[in-house]
Amino acid sequence: MQFNRSIGSIALLFSALGGIVGSGWLFGSLYAAQIAGPAAVLSWIIGGILMMVIAITFAELATTFPVAGGMVRFADYSHGPLMSFTIGWMVWLSSVVVAPLETMALLQYAGNYIPGIINVSSHSLTAKGILFATVVMLILLVLNAYGAKFFSRASTTIVAIKLIVPVVTLITLFALDFHASNFTSVGGFIPSGWHGVFAALPLGGVIFSFIGYSPAIQLAGEARNPQRAIPLAIIGSLTFCIFLYTLLQLAFVGSMKPEYLVNGWQHLSFSGDGGPFAGILAAFGITWLVVVIYADAIISPFGTAYIYTASTARVGYAMSETKFFPTSLHKLNNFGVPLRALGLNFVVGMLLFLPFPGWQSMVSFIISCFVISYIIGPIALMSLRKTHSDQKRTFRLPAAGFMTIVAFYVCNLLIYWTGWQTVSKLLIAIAIGFVVFFYRYFSGKFAPEEKVWQRAAWLFPYLIGVGVISYFGAFGGGKNAIPFGYDFIVIAVFSICAYYVAMISCKIGGRREIEVKVE
Repeated sequence: MQFNRSIGSIALLFSALGGIVGSGWLFGSLYAAQIAGPAAVLSWIIGGILMMVIAITFAELATTFPVAGGMVRFADYSHGPLMSFTIGWMVWLSSVVVAPLETMALLQYAGNYIPGIINVSSHSLTAKGILFATVVMLILLVLNAYGAKFFSRASTTIVAIKLIVPVVTLITLFALDFHASNFTSVGGFIPSGWHGVFAALPLGGVIFSFIGYSPAIQLAGEARNPQRAIPLAIIGSLTFCIFLYTLLQLAFVGSMKPEYLVNGWQHLSFSGDGGPFAGILAAFGITWLVVVIYADAIISPFGTAYIYTASTARVGYAMSETKFFPTSLHKLNNFGVPLRALGLNFVVGMLLFLPFPGWQSMVSFIISCFVISYIIGPIALMSLRKTHSDQKRTFRLPAAGFMTIVAFYVCNLLIYWTGWQTVSKLLIAIAIGFVVFFYRYFSGKFAPEEKVWQRAAWLFPYLIGVGVISYFGAFGGGKNAIPFGYDFIVIAVFSICAYYVAMISCKIGGRREIEVKVE
């Protein structure tokens, strides 16, 4: 059974918007301000532009090869099964965390009016909270079991509702007692320097907020007219959200009362900061909007979790199709949905509530996994242009040779900025993935084509290089042997070398036939 192409252009756009506008808007402005101060406004602009540079490489790939679980398949087409598995493992692992993370955000806000589900001091779930989380996760599974057509209609409605609340919130904050002096009075506009501006990208939830466009890629195999729908969804959603998040950060900084800032931006705190925007509005006495935000704190995270529950199942489907995961996950139900993959993601998602007790701890893990998986965008685009130059491309990235190098460089910067403490965990997660791959390979679960190791040989020195640079770098527990500023040059040289080695590797083993049906 094949996936039904029943998701229209607007529905795909709304799925990307819904993936981006989730719990990030509820928490990101506070965490980014604590790290970068008023310059967090620049973090949102820079983060959005950098993510756009990466995203446009996927716009060409997904329109040329509109398949379910696209990021996994692109890697397989360009560099074979080992590269495909590595990317798929990271995409699946990071995506499967999104539903429990958004459930955590939902319950963290709900803890204000449902006693006993959240530990107030640690913001972690209690036993009662885990029971509530189980119910939410089961609802997500059941709703997604009814297929893409139901998903298309429901997600569009949910996203339309949840976009209204942040817009109304920022308009209200601008209209209240706006303190323009907050942008210069406490340590200046950039109190933590440019280091803080860039550190806020991964640690303040900025990059996490923008990575949500990826469902448009994973659902490409079910899109009607993918050549039109996919670029609209990716570029349109990111453009809108750059403006939205930048304005939200401006409103947040300007609405801070001077007494909140007496200890500096790094120690910013106020009553109700567990739900930052609701806490600010409560202090102004805007009770009706506080109630609306609490309602949106259910709708927004639930909507994002709903969308990711759908797209993550397609990643599991793609992993089973390549035999990296058991082939039983490849089976679709009567609605054309990989129900067993949904079930696996539910079980893993529930287990993730144990090691990641709060929203911020889950975010740091997701970012590291997602960004490493994005390297396949620029690498696969140019690789497949070389090996499949005759493939019809209805959307072509201008100046692709230059833009893909820049996009690859951006990916490596974003990985580096997460810091050594996060990168080290990322490398451990990849190593665990390699154990799974080699187990299935040597147990005869799949037999990839010849020269599988040669085609992905560039991956191992690349990962080692990422670890070494991060270890000696200036972010997140690094040794600071590579001073801030010089690290931009080091990563640029490293990125160019790794990029060209990857281009050489893609030609090993010759051209592979790719069959994609677009109805």
